[in-house]
Amino acid sequence: MKPFRSFLVLTLSCLAVSCSFQSRDRWNEGVIAVMADSTDWVALESVLNTTYERVVRTPQIEKTYTLRYVKPAEIDNWTNYRYLILAATLESTGRVGKIVQRVVSDPEVYQWVQDGRNYVFTQKNQWAKNQLMTILVSKDLATLREKIEANSEFLYAIFDTDVLYQIKKDMYLRREQIDLEQQLLTTANWTVRLQHDYFIDEEDLNEGFVSFRRMVPERWFFVHWIDGGDTTQLDPYWVLAQRNRIGGKYYSGSRVSDQYFFSTRSSFLGRPAQVTTGLWESDTDAAGGPFKNYTFYDELTKRTYMIDYAVFAPGKDKMSYLRRLDVMARTFRTIFDPSEEAKVE
Repeated sequence: MKPFRSFLVLTLSCLAVSCSFQSRDRWNEGVIAVMADSTDWVALESVLNTTYERVVRTPQIEKTYTLRYVKPAEIDNWTNYRYLILAATLESTGRVGKIVQRVVSDPEVYQWVQDGRNYVFTQKNQWAKNQLMTILVSKDLATLREKIEANSEFLYAIFDTDVLYQIKKDMYLRREQIDLEQQLLTTANWTVRLQHDYFIDEEDLNEGFVSFRRMVPERWFFVHWIDGGDTTQLDPYWVLAQRNRIGGKYYSGSRVSDQYFFSTRSSFLGRPAQVTTGLWESDTDAAGGPFKNYTFYDELTKRTYMIDYAVFAPGKDKMSYLRRLDVMARTFRTIFDPSEEAKVE
């Protein structure tokens, strides 16, 4: 028997009433559809909301994703939706329960679910092109709730990774500023991928600072680096002080707001990093908005890097802009990193 894995990618046969493959998918950005029998949804709604509907202050309350419950009678209208969750148990008796139980009908797989060794299955392109389906199943509702709660980061990442990948493909489909990207690699020993309407707002190579800007709405993205930096600078207080210094010098005195400031040790592009989120504000311009900051030490270049992006879009939802800025941040590479064309997907 092959070693057990944390989740399975299955080739599934027809799971719904209609077996026809939909050639085109549809998606309202940020919305994940959930199919579950009504009684199961009542029991699972809160833990699923906690897992996927993560609050971001922009400063209004926004969510990284929003769950849209699909009632059993609506299933046929949602089979071509891009991001789907099917949730049920081995005890479920409704329409969704029967669909999910077909997934685990193999005796060995059924036993894995019964024993709690597996609870999540993923499938791509089941009913539509580019579709990603996550199937959550346990022996009973109490066990399924426990599994979802204990593995929330993993379950969130399944969708989030695919969303950012699909957005990235769309962002760089045309009119990328390849010449400017290469120029940065030559002059600063790092680069990021730039869409056509970003421009260099500030460039101070002696100070280790380059910022980019995009209008309507306004978005800022900067890279700051310190030669000879070290991992002791992966500290929230140092990040806060450094970002406030940069805001004072290059951004008309903007600073980090005391509200909703959050900083944690994590990772970024395979490196230990201090990841900081919050709100920026400016008394001079009576402006503000959300920002995110990645600070990390790169061993090969012997530099501490700070990658930071921010949005100013009063009266607008900002999650869509923040997602795309995060995609941009994750295209960062130094002269020692392989180009994206050289990476194995």
